Amino acid sequence: MDNSGNTVRRKTEIRFDPLTKQSARIVPSPGLDAEPPDYSEAIGATAGANCIFCAENMRNVTPVFSSDITAEGRIFHNSAVVFPNLFPYGKHNAVVIFSQSHVVDLRQMDPKTVADAFRAAQMYIQKVRSIDADAKYCSVNWNYLPESGGSILHPHVQVLISDLPTNYQREISARATEYKAIHGSEYLVDLCSTEKAAGNRWVGEEGNISWVHAFAPLSHNDFIGVFPTAMYIDDLQEADWLDLAASLLRLVPALREQGFASFNLALHVSLMPNQKQPTHVRLIPRVSYGALHTSDINFLQGLHGEAISYKMPEEVAQLARRHFAR
Repeated sequence: MDNSGNTVRRKTEIRFDPLTKQSARIVPSPGLDAEPPDYSEAIGATAGANCIFCAENMRNVTPVFSSDITAEGRIFHNSAVVFPNLFPYGKHNAVVIFSQSHVVDLRQMDPKTVADAFRAAQMYIQKVRSIDADAKYCSVNWNYLPESGGSILHPHVQVLISDLPTNYQREISARATEYKAIHGSEYLVDLCSTEKAAGNRWVGEEGNISWVHAFAPLSHNDFIGVFPTAMYIDDLQEADWLDLAASLLRLVPALREQGFASFNLALHVSLMPNQKQPTHVRLIPRVSYGALHTSDINFLQGLHGEAISYKMPEEVAQLARRHFAR
């Protein structure tokens, strides 16, 4: 009841992921509007000589690979540069810089620049796989802008390769393997075809990648992109990276329409020829709300592992679908 004793009804919907059965809560919006932060002062304070990723510092400051990875110390692909993470999250962890500009508005970015970053990441992954047979689990990850947990404004992604999976990789791999044993088909491929036929959470296609919105989202938006025929790291071609880049840049204005500027992205690809699954991408926005810059993660996500969304998946998908319309 409100403070006058009148009944107030709120609907919290609990949904279960069709594959993992993990729950997510879609709750009424608390009325906090998201607005992209102004980083203009931070840009000036962290650019150029103050940024280890900017051109004047990169070759002198960033670490280098051992010769079994590359004799040049770093991997270069057009504007992208790959080097080791000085503070690694796992056995093999590399950083990929993909722009000479310290800060980039993705709404104006050339898709080829983004595609080059993922192709450079692939080149590193293939090098690691050739020297380490135990390197089985792989992801390419992007923390875009500080709200996502990114500590450096200069555009970059991180490649994480390990003999042990993350919790997400372990769960998805196990459940998808069970699904295939029962149904004889790939879960992520079936998910896309089912959602495309139903329409309400279907987002669109860009060449070889299909996008849907999650039924039980991990955040206020939760876009899942699937390469249905790319089952292994070597299956991904230059055209696939361009498709990924172009489709990501379609999602950016859909995020901005909702006040979201920052996001986390993870691309998962198999390094095991005997355990192939479709390569897939997952993207969620990150945001802080109001004058207190309140985090979008609270006790439910942080300590209970329970996802929260203030947005209805079907409404988000409808919004995003407009940006894929030809």
